[in-house]
This record gives sequence, structure tokens and C-alpha cells, in this order.
Amino acid sequence: MISVLFATGNADKLRSARLVCAEFGIEITQQLLDVAEIQAEDGEAVVRDKAAKAFALLKKPVIVSDDSWVIPALNGFPGPYMKSINEWFTPEDLFRLTKPLENREIILRQYAVFQDEHGQHLFALDIAGTMLRVPRTLSGKPNETLVTFDGKRSVAEFHAEDKSPLEGRQTVWHELAPWLKNYFAK
Repeated sequence: MISVLFATGNADKLRSARLVCAEFGIEITQQLLDVAEIQAEDGEAVVRDKAAKAFALLKKPVIVSDDSWVIPALNGFPGPYMKSINEWFTPEDLFRLTKPLENREIILRQYAVFQDEHGQHLFALDIAGTMLRVPRTLSGKPNETLVTFDGKRSVAEFHAEDKSPLEGRQTVWHELAPWLKNYFAK
């Protein structure tokens, strides 16, 4: 079996990675790292920098991932800054900001980078969602209370049931896993 390190502290990302990669005979091993994240408006730059830092620390092949949240009606805001928005804003703050928007589209842009001594391999995928007009819950992270991928339940509601809101959907891991299987078969 192929085993690959995944530098993340995010339980939901780890669960998604393991679920998809297991289908391809790939074991994902969590690696907790304290890596300073650059601040940039380009999510790709953020994830590539994290991958380089993780590989430099571990000296082993590693995967890192990062998400950007794009609200087209807000010119792409907050992009890679959603983690900060979730720390600075309450669910009510984000709701007030997005309430007047007619276009309720939100895009989860997932990035994953595999890095080894040969370099980096970037994978990216956009997942379309919708911002709810009324939050389903006001507990949890602000974006989780306002975003739905199935048109019915918020991300927070899925997490309250210990489920992934992306289960059964195409994710960046569906692109990365078959590539990894082929890469390590060489």
C-alpha cells in the first residue's frame, strides 16, 4: 500500500482525503506541522508556499491543502482570507455583509499540492455552493452557517452530524488520488 504524509490539523480535510485516497489504495498519514502561512490574495501562492515549507521541515514527500472561498458578488472576497474572516467575524457579521446580495453564489476553491524532492504538483478544483438567505444555525464558523452545497443544509449542520458536506461530490482529492497511484507505480 502507498502511504503519503498529509500536513494538516483540519479533521474534515483529513477525513475527506482518507476517504477518497483509500479507494485508490493510498493511506494518508496525518502530520501536524506548525508552518507560518503567507498572506496573499492568490490561494495557489499560499498552498505552494506551505508545501515548500512542509517539505523543507520533513524532508519527505508531503501533501498540503488550502481552501479559498470566492464570492463573485463581492469581487472574489474573501478568497484565501476565509480563515481570518472566520476568526474576525461572527456568523451575524458575515450574514449582514452578504444579506443584500442578489447573486448568492459562493465557490469553494480547493487546492492540494504534493511536494517531494522532484518538485511540486498542484491540483485545484472549484465546488459551487450557495449562501443561504437565512442562516440555519448561528453556531460554528461564520462561513459554515451560511453556506450550503446541497441547497438544503448548511455546512455547520453537516458538521454537527459529524459528516462532510462534500461527501459524494467531486473534490480535489478525486484528482490527486489517481495521480498519486500512478506516480508511485513508476
